[in-house]
Amino acid sequence: MSERDSDFAARTLEAAHALTRRTLLKATVAGSVAAVGPWYVRDAFSQSGQLNWFTWEDYAPKPLVEKFQKDTGIKLNVTFFSSNEEQLNKLRAARGEGFDLASPSVTWVGAHIDAGNIQAMDEKKLPGMGRMIKTFVNKIGELGGRRDGKLYCVPTDWGSEALSFNTKTVNLEYGKASFGDLWDPRWQGKMTCRPRSIMLGIGMWWEGKGEIPAGTMQKCYHDQPTMEKYYGMAMEFAIKNKKQIGKWWTSTAETQAAFLQEGCVIGMTWDGPINTMRNEGHPVKYLAPKEGALTWVDTVALTRGAKNLDQAYAFIDWMLRSEHGGLFAVHTGYNSVVAGAEKFTNANYQRNFEETYPGDALQRLWFQGEEKPWFIAKRQEFATKLQAA
Repeated sequence: MSERDSDFAARTLEAAHALTRRTLLKATVAGSVAAVGPWYVRDAFSQSGQLNWFTWEDYAPKPLVEKFQKDTGIKLNVTFFSSNEEQLNKLRAARGEGFDLASPSVTWVGAHIDAGNIQAMDEKKLPGMGRMIKTFVNKIGELGGRRDGKLYCVPTDWGSEALSFNTKTVNLEYGKASFGDLWDPRWQGKMTCRPRSIMLGIGMWWEGKGEIPAGTMQKCYHDQPTMEKYYGMAMEFAIKNKKQIGKWWTSTAETQAAFLQEGCVIGMTWDGPINTMRNEGHPVKYLAPKEGALTWVDTVALTRGAKNLDQAYAFIDWMLRSEHGGLFAVHTGYNSVVAGAEKFTNANYQRNFEETYPGDALQRLWFQGEEKPWFIAKRQEFATKLQAA
């Protein structure tokens, strides 16, 4: 491994840990995994069959689907959604039927449990969890993926929501770049954002300037009066400055259209859509702001009505292998939770990662909190008012 690749590998692992700068994470597969895993996976593969996966619109690139099917003989049927809200509501309407696996963000798993959309998992059938970066195993419980001692999801990938910009028009520099740059009058009518996220970005900007108490936006996740006060203030600010917003987005396709067709030059977006565009040669870049990139962790969960359980566990084990984590990262622009996955990426992925999270950006990752039903409902109320204003 080259000196550059070695540094990149260490930084990737750091991103998911306690985020202390010189820490080298080690993910080991315990002896018990070796004892439990191989026979189970072989049996699942030998059964072949099919698997129905309800996932994000850019999470099943053709190379990943084809390799899984070739490796296992399992036919993978994929249905897409574009937001956590859509996934929650569709599974609830279907009473958890019609799919074997869903892909909720870990902060939404509690809402799926409450809705009866998903079922607890058998941890004895999850040898791949021993290959995960340990921080993500810890995040399951911290962010609502465990309840009453039972596991309801397995992380597969992580990413962020931060600053994106057209490099021919906008010049943002790490350490100076801020969520406040989205409101620069120069970009009036040329900024894109997601209704429910922009309020959080505004609040973080205010925290960074000392205009509201430090820790306020994290407190919003577990204290309703705080949430209503500060999300309400952020909503009013966004309404007052709504001319700044050229395009709302709620999906990958809408994000890319904002830059490619709608004339936007700056935005608050996910990393994957922008990194994919950059890899295709478009003049765009993605960067963590000084307030910290909003960080999320996505998972796979067994739906309540799952019929192909062996195949579902086989898919989870397959995804939690470093080779496949790297394959996923290369073709989506997001990041795998598997230790060593960075060894199976390419120069474009490594460039994007390093330039997104330079300096102390990995230490500043801002993990979003568990989104309880009252929080989801109230935030949607604010977002709807903002769009309708």
